[in-house]
Amino acid sequence: MTIRLVSAIVSGLALVLAFPPFGLGFLAWFALVPLLLSLEGQSGRRGFLLGLASGFAFFLGSVYWVVHSMSNYGGVPVVTSIGVMLLLVLYLGLYWGAFGLFSTLTAGIDRTARLMLLPAFWVALEYARGNLFTGFPWVLIGYTQSDYLPLIQVADTTGVWGVSFAVVASNTALSFIAGHLIRKERGSLPLVPAAIAALLVASITSYGFIRMKAVESEVARWSGMRVGVAQGSIDQGLKWDGRYQEETLDIYTGLTEKASGRFAKLIIWPETAIPFYYEPEKIEEGPVGELARKTGSFILTGSPSYTYNPATNEVRYFNSAFLINSAGETVGKYEKFHLVPFGEYVPLRGILPFGKLTAGIGDFSVGPGPLPIAFEGGGIGTLVCFESIFPEIARGHVKNGATMLANITNDAWFGYTSAPYQHFQMSVFRAVENRTFLVRSANTGISAVIDPNGRIRERTGLFERTVITDDVRLRQGGLTFYTSYGDLFAWGSTIITGVFIGTRFRRRRDV
Repeated sequence: MTIRLVSAIVSGLALVLAFPPFGLGFLAWFALVPLLLSLEGQSGRRGFLLGLASGFAFFLGSVYWVVHSMSNYGGVPVVTSIGVMLLLVLYLGLYWGAFGLFSTLTAGIDRTARLMLLPAFWVALEYARGNLFTGFPWVLIGYTQSDYLPLIQVADTTGVWGVSFAVVASNTALSFIAGHLIRKERGSLPLVPAAIAALLVASITSYGFIRMKAVESEVARWSGMRVGVAQGSIDQGLKWDGRYQEETLDIYTGLTEKASGRFAKLIIWPETAIPFYYEPEKIEEGPVGELARKTGSFILTGSPSYTYNPATNEVRYFNSAFLINSAGETVGKYEKFHLVPFGEYVPLRGILPFGKLTAGIGDFSVGPGPLPIAFEGGGIGTLVCFESIFPEIARGHVKNGATMLANITNDAWFGYTSAPYQHFQMSVFRAVENRTFLVRSANTGISAVIDPNGRIRERTGLFERTVITDDVRLRQGGLTFYTSYGDLFAWGSTIITGVFIGTRFRRRRDV
């Protein structure tokens, strides 16, 4: 059991290296092989425990940054922060435990069937993780391939889930061959599953090359404009200090003027770049409105806002984005739709024994949904902070008329941990899934311009005060299959594995 446990943990740690900042994405294609080998011949209980151990190691190495965010900026004691992080890691590890248990259920069936079932169940688990308890689809295995553009183009049909399926299928086929060699089994190598997996990867890659060329030709016909991205790199400890407000606006004024000097028509500021409650009249009459008039540019900025109902004496707070035109007028807004639990609101308040785990304003309210801000005959699909990790939100914006996506975020919470890199990586898939330009403005980085093929045209470093400009084209024409129909691939994987599990238990009951 000790060797099997070590093998399982090795898989989890190897997969950590496949994600940023290490970025060894190729490791993902075989990182799970030790785990899959350790699961062979095990009972369901042991399979679950081995999967749990592997997942615990992986998530411990992937989301350790929770401690940094809570203890440095949330005022939560380090010991408490570590305890919360370990609970989160344990919860996330349960999904890997379920995978280990499922693997033992498939023992003894045809290898070709297992080659399809194991990746399908992995996808089902990732999809469940992205939706249960408000969802946390962080570090999905498909994201490891963001640097290998031909491999991820299939996301315009399957979403990130199709890439995850291919990666796990490769691991499964390799584990069959490795197991055959280790056990010195008689007969020929199990090459049929390997050939199927290789054909799957080859097909995805071929599709990728063909689609990239077609998309480039299509994008060339779209109308375009120059966009600027301001990265103020405002220290999180000073961001809400009233004495620093004027200096913050001075920083964004300088960056905006620089972008305007490069002929940017639209200049994007990060989440909560304006460090006070947004009031349209005061903005128009104040330095931000004056800046818009001086530069002749549109400004898309994040800011906290509120509404007050005098009849009920109720105040509602929102994490918002506002579009200011060249006359200094507020011409559009978006209110964040998917809030961060325990960061922007407290779920099950009154039942749970603790409140918010980060400092800041009281509970935010939920916006009306993924509604683009009208602009240039189309719309800007604004993704505030971690909304970019939810494929359905970006998809909703584009389906509702967005012709470009803008991710505004304040990743200062993460410091120099791996989180800013992991967060940025997911934006690449949102561009490919919906075949649209995605412009990202992050307070401390990583800010970038990403084209519809997932190519990073411009990007900044962390904690760099700078501005980037680039020509962005506004999408035209029909929607991608993924934008139109959503997570059909994930649902299909879930249904297939659900039917298998139901059939398996029914047979055992009948025996």
